[in-house]
Amino acid sequence: MNAITGEHLKDIFKTDTWQDLFTTLSDSFGFSLSVYSQTGSSLFAPPAIPSPCRSIRSSSPGNESPCKMHCHPRLISVLSTGKPDVFKCYAQVMNFVLPIDHRGEKAVILGQGSFSSYEDFRECMNLVTAGGLDAISVTTPLSFTSERQAWKACRFVNNTVNRLLKSMEETVALRKKFDSLMDVFSLWGSASAELPETRYQSMLYNLSTLLDLDRITILAFDRQHDRYTSLYGLSRNGVQTEALSISTHDSIVKELLGGKPFVRSAEPVTVQPDSRGTRYCFPIMVNKTLGGILCIADRPLQGSEQQIIAGFCKQTALFLENYQLHQDIYKKFNRFATMSELTKAITPIQNYKTLIQVILDKSAELLKAEQGSLMMLDQETDALLLEAKKGIHQEMFGTIRIRRGEGIAGKVVEHGEPILVKNVESDPRIKQKNREHYKTRSFVSVPLKIADRVIGVLNLSDKTTGEVFDEEDLRLIQSIATHASIVMERNDIYNKSEELKKLTITDSLTGLLNRRYLQDRLKDELARSERYGHPMSMLMLDLDGFKDCNDTHGHLFGDKMLKAVAETLLNTVRSMDVVARYGGDEFLIILPETRETVAVDIAERLKNSVHRGIMRTSGETVPAPCALTASIGIACFPEHGNTAELILENVDKALYRAKNKGKNRVEVFS
Repeated sequence: MNAITGEHLKDIFKTDTWQDLFTTLSDSFGFSLSVYSQTGSSLFAPPAIPSPCRSIRSSSPGNESPCKMHCHPRLISVLSTGKPDVFKCYAQVMNFVLPIDHRGEKAVILGQGSFSSYEDFRECMNLVTAGGLDAISVTTPLSFTSERQAWKACRFVNNTVNRLLKSMEETVALRKKFDSLMDVFSLWGSASAELPETRYQSMLYNLSTLLDLDRITILAFDRQHDRYTSLYGLSRNGVQTEALSISTHDSIVKELLGGKPFVRSAEPVTVQPDSRGTRYCFPIMVNKTLGGILCIADRPLQGSEQQIIAGFCKQTALFLENYQLHQDIYKKFNRFATMSELTKAITPIQNYKTLIQVILDKSAELLKAEQGSLMMLDQETDALLLEAKKGIHQEMFGTIRIRRGEGIAGKVVEHGEPILVKNVESDPRIKQKNREHYKTRSFVSVPLKIADRVIGVLNLSDKTTGEVFDEEDLRLIQSIATHASIVMERNDIYNKSEELKKLTITDSLTGLLNRRYLQDRLKDELARSERYGHPMSMLMLDLDGFKDCNDTHGHLFGDKMLKAVAETLLNTVRSMDVVARYGGDEFLIILPETRETVAVDIAERLKNSVHRGIMRTSGETVPAPCALTASIGIACFPEHGNTAELILENVDKALYRAKNKGKNRVEVFS
């Protein structure tokens, strides 16, 4: 054979797919197939050489065996003429030779069958025995192959191989188009702030140019009207595309949601009922929902074009998912910022009515709710009273009284669990017609709780966007409710200080919670932390050198120092923290939902703040201020105990260690 390279076909035929194909063809037609390149190298060899050929070669060792001298000229001839041939080989076996020409490169397929007659078999036996070998053993009945059968097998192999090569070429062409489309997609890079509408326009233009499409339109979901409507359209002749609209209940939408790659429809999907024409509708699936529909009209689409368009839709969906992810992140950042503002806004408020109104307004702002109410539980009547409102009719204010277990808010109080409703008319827990003054059918209602005790209910409804409240909204408003409850309770406690003094829960000198109430409150906080799996920390603060200062400057001065410390503590801790005077110059601070590392930071800040506060206060009245400092011990739940008694014991030990190590320091129990 001529030494002409054929590396492309070699790469193809050496793949597992083609090797499996040749094996299957061999098994199907009874012809043992071999494939050779233009250079004569083997591209495919059968697992076993046919027994007649094997016997002839054994009787004539060397490169110049009769088989090679007889068959190879046939292979060379077929390569040169480009025409297939059927012949009997030296061993009298029926063979066919088939040339393959692909992209200017050639190969040849040799099909070795069986004998055409019993006489041919006898002649082969004579050739073998003449070479001094034993006759070929026959263990099964002989099957014979006619010249017609050889030509039939040759044509089938020829059609199969060439059809697959052509299909492969089409696939390569498709891949080139797809790669070209991917180049377009790569331009979608980094501008995450760009609106989807702008991206649609650019991509529709490129897709229309790439595939020479007549009319192409993007339909986006219109939540308000429950339809998919035209967002942007493009036509090759510049004529404005008609407005398209598809209901979410349309069969097209149902089929696309059912997993169809596209739907071909001759039904009108336009706003104008008389507008008809064949249309292809491709889904743009965003996070497993139908985010949009790509409509293409006026001409049939080839299979390769359908694949490219489907690829475009998937890429578009990826962009939309990425865009939504960015939007979600921005929304969370904004929500966290609003939560921070809420905390800062409600912490200094002393007036109770102002406090609950701010809590409601900020909560509504955070969840984008137009309407809302905050109801507090009257301990005497065990009924909810409307204390703050947003967007509710004025005549309703002050008139609402809901008993425990009555209505939605009453159920929240009774069970102590939140209720999220996406559709009030279909929710099995409610099933009531939506009231006229509510714009949407979705709302959320959460309890305000201190430990396991419900003190009120926060209700929000009517999102400004028209969307339903979801689980993320619920988690967010529950976090607000937890913090708001603590602030409200602290506010209530300090606004009713005279009444609380009568109940002996505050310290008469400092106004802080006293030891007795602190122990009850500690049990409540531990129970809440254990129930929800939250950490909790406790600080015990003792003034270093207070006795000497008291003896030197008198008890009145000492009382002033204690008041200054109490004021400093209240101004330094967070709104959710609980401060109490434990006795003498010892103070206890409960830090809910606080781990050890954060507790240490707070303790260090308290230590420094207390010293500065004492120096300022003492310096106003005494020429030589007391050199008072603070030592602080820390114990944490659950690491250092799970009962009030054990936490108090261990925090006292931590304080004792701080004193022994030189005072004016922070120590954690270990």
